[in-house]
Amino acid sequence: MTTTSGTTAVPPTGSGRRRRWPWVLATLGVLGAAGYTALALSAGSTTPADTVVGGVQVGGLTHAEALAALRTGLQDKAAAPIPITFADQSIQLDPAVAGLDVDYVKSLDGLTGATFHPVALYERLTGALERDPALRIDTTALRQQLTLATQSIAIKPVNATLVFTDATAVLTPAVDGSTADIPGTMAALEGSWLKASPITGAVAVAEPDITTEEAQQARTELADTIVSGPVAITVNGKSFKVSAASLAPLVTFEPVEGALEARFVEDQLIATVRRAGTKAKVLTAGRDAVVTSSEGKFRVTPSVDGLDIVVAGTAQAIQKAALSTERAVTVASKATPAKFTTAEAKASLPTGVISTFTTYFPYAVDRTHNITLAARALNGTYVAPGETFSLNAHLGERTAAKGYRAAPVIYNGRLTKDYGGGISQVSTTLFNAIFFSGARIDQYTPHSFYISRYPEGREATISWPNVDNRFTNTTKGGILITTNVTSSSITVTFQGKKTWDIEATKGPRVNLTSPREIRDDSEGCVPQSKQDGFDVTVGRIFKQGGKVVKTEYLTTHYIPEDLVICTNPNAG
Repeated sequence: MTTTSGTTAVPPTGSGRRRRWPWVLATLGVLGAAGYTALALSAGSTTPADTVVGGVQVGGLTHAEALAALRTGLQDKAAAPIPITFADQSIQLDPAVAGLDVDYVKSLDGLTGATFHPVALYERLTGALERDPALRIDTTALRQQLTLATQSIAIKPVNATLVFTDATAVLTPAVDGSTADIPGTMAALEGSWLKASPITGAVAVAEPDITTEEAQQARTELADTIVSGPVAITVNGKSFKVSAASLAPLVTFEPVEGALEARFVEDQLIATVRRAGTKAKVLTAGRDAVVTSSEGKFRVTPSVDGLDIVVAGTAQAIQKAALSTERAVTVASKATPAKFTTAEAKASLPTGVISTFTTYFPYAVDRTHNITLAARALNGTYVAPGETFSLNAHLGERTAAKGYRAAPVIYNGRLTKDYGGGISQVSTTLFNAIFFSGARIDQYTPHSFYISRYPEGREATISWPNVDNRFTNTTKGGILITTNVTSSSITVTFQGKKTWDIEATKGPRVNLTSPREIRDDSEGCVPQSKQDGFDVTVGRIFKQGGKVVKTEYLTTHYIPEDLVICTNPNAG
């Protein structure tokens, strides 16, 4: 066998030569030198009578005839895709692309022409010869194609895993993978191509990075230690414990350089420690100052600083303790000031009324009840400088359990009834107090169609949970919200520190659209009067010292209010 430029030539092979030596010598020995020479020269014009190469009969043929017969007999087989099996998977290899070919000329070497080799001469005389064809193999191309073709049949190994379930470490065993043994498969191809189909490829075991034994070791050395008991944490001279059951869900076991390492989810670990410390009253949250008003006087309930852990390095220290037998650690602490301190509260105290607004409504028992209930909850609310206020968050969901009653609300352009109906009157009045205070408007939603008791473009509906009325106090001081409700009106007043003089403007109605007439025979029908739809733009002009500083514009689109005639005698 010889190799040139990555190509291996595999010579033809015969069988039984050693066993024939005694008979060859006995037969040729009697011929003598002269007879042997004559026989050697005359025996080479054709191949031996019973000669088979690669399963193709070429006996009794001249060299040219044998070459043609061999090509005809092997060329289709040599060009056909080669099936190769690997356990229960298989691939096919294109021999031309994989660098596999038959050397037809070399396959017939020594079968014709003069020969003085005694074995070859004996084979010529006896006419019995069988050999494999000579192959040309480009080993570089074969290796590349096998590597490419066997990627799809490789089975990745599965690492053993370790997971905490209910504070118990559950181990999932590893599973070996498999991959093609390229050198072994190349050897199988060289020995079996054109002789066997399919060819059995060589398979190598692919071991996982984390074996079952390595996971078992991690369970013993790491997992069992973590859940062996609580970890005692000392902060500012006081201690509390974090239970093993609380620690276990925070741990993952990650493969690192052939072993499993325990890793805590740091942000969750810090949160767990804070909860445990707060429950034990070792850690405390800061308490904001509270401003209240009674009989025109303001009172400040002082703020209280809290105590928290220092995050930097704490998670690592607790992890180390959880993986040790001592199971105790001291961590650094820090004071956590209130978000709204006593000093800030005193500095923010209102000095007078900065805005007030009143809206009017016809008396209706349920609707007026809801307005009064919501206004009472809003009354006395203090919004610190920079604080954002949400009416939805302040009132919560309006339910019967909270005392709200069913009253008319607008849904999809039609009046219907729902709990809390009427508090849009509160929201609209609040919105106008916000508008004229100069505070930043963060979120508001006008009613879908215009309601004549409200200012055009300056009104705000509300619905749980997403249709909200929110503002941020961007004035110089805190804002105390007070409310007053009568049987026909609601007033919302902001006390604070005057920052802006606000002037409102309103443009004309544009893009008018006409309502429809709807006749509704359902019992739930609520009658409506007709009202055109239109667009309107209002302006909010900010002034200081009589000079305009800035102007904001709010544009509202109102759909038409359809005329709804209820024809059912039981309609509401």
